[in-house]
Amino acid sequence: MLIYFFTIFFLYYVFILLMLYGWGKTNNPLPNRQTASFTPFISVIIAVRNEEKNIPQLMDCLSNQSYARDHFEVIFVDDHSEDNTIGAIEKAITKDMKNVHIMKPDFSDEKNYTPKKAALIKGINASIGTIIMMTDGDCWFGKDWIKSVSAAFYDDKTMFVAGAVALKGSTKLLSKIQALEFSSLIGSSGAFIGLNYPIMCNGANLAFRKDAFSNVNGYQGFAKETSGDDVFLMQKIHRVYKHSITFLKDQKSIVYSNTLNTISELISQRKRWASKWDKYPLPFSRFIPIFLFIHYLSIITLIVLVIISPQSLVEAVILLLTKIFLDGLLMKKVMDFCKLKFDIFTFLVSEVLYPFYAIFIGISVQFGNYNWKGRSYKV
Repeated sequence: MLIYFFTIFFLYYVFILLMLYGWGKTNNPLPNRQTASFTPFISVIIAVRNEEKNIPQLMDCLSNQSYARDHFEVIFVDDHSEDNTIGAIEKAITKDMKNVHIMKPDFSDEKNYTPKKAALIKGINASIGTIIMMTDGDCWFGKDWIKSVSAAFYDDKTMFVAGAVALKGSTKLLSKIQALEFSSLIGSSGAFIGLNYPIMCNGANLAFRKDAFSNVNGYQGFAKETSGDDVFLMQKIHRVYKHSITFLKDQKSIVYSNTLNTISELISQRKRWASKWDKYPLPFSRFIPIFLFIHYLSIITLIVLVIISPQSLVEAVILLLTKIFLDGLLMKKVMDFCKLKFDIFTFLVSEVLYPFYAIFIGISVQFGNYNWKGRSYKV
């Protein structure tokens, strides 16, 4: 039995070491002097739904960008908001913000696409930029966000850029655990892109060439998936344009968002993300969730076996401490980059709880429904 546990844990150690290697290979920003004259026209597309309270902060970030205002536009596309999101945008637009546009939802597009994808397509079709950037209505970022991301396209071979997203919230344990877990996802995203096998990115901070979007037929092929407009598109572009995906390791490009307030919201969000695991275009992307599920199940099984039969305690402790050390090494690097505090206590609590949480999400995503922004989806 111990041979099984040693095998599973050894494979996990190799996995984390690959993550560390891949994270080290991710793209660093080019020197400012090299990209100073590189100012392509950028179209920032933001699909918004029920973001009234978040709009003022987002508009402040957009209005304070260091990128030349006549070289970018912002297109808000309403995704059937039930609050005064559009009114909040209109109120925040000043006289000198002529580059901000608002579009209403197009119900005819939603016959073929889910509402958010339909909104994004409407914005992309109306855009005039050669490069499309995307973020979400509940996000904020620094004044050099557009400048930093656009510089990554200085290389003509770059077709898609994934940026980091970091969560911030209260000092409550739930909030801190979310920030930690989300950082692990960003670390995995950057690491696999560094290994030239992009399996993950986040729609709150990404960019791509408009021509590449058209050449891979955009969101076709996963039009009715409720999630995944970011990852599926990235993997489609990767299959057509080899070595064209970049993870931007530049702190100026980081986008921030708030942690969720309740456990039920967290579970709904994670079920939404996990619901697409078996539909990824790249085969290994479908294998990783299975392997991690087996790994976390093995941790729980190992602990139960040690409680029942303590003679394997020493071996179990060595296996678990090695895992904790490697996890901590990776998390510290990612959180330092994201300018988040790596809290030892939160990390250790997360290490204890995460196997149970991961198994629960892995099982529950196979059944029932989940809610997100006032909509109910079937798993």
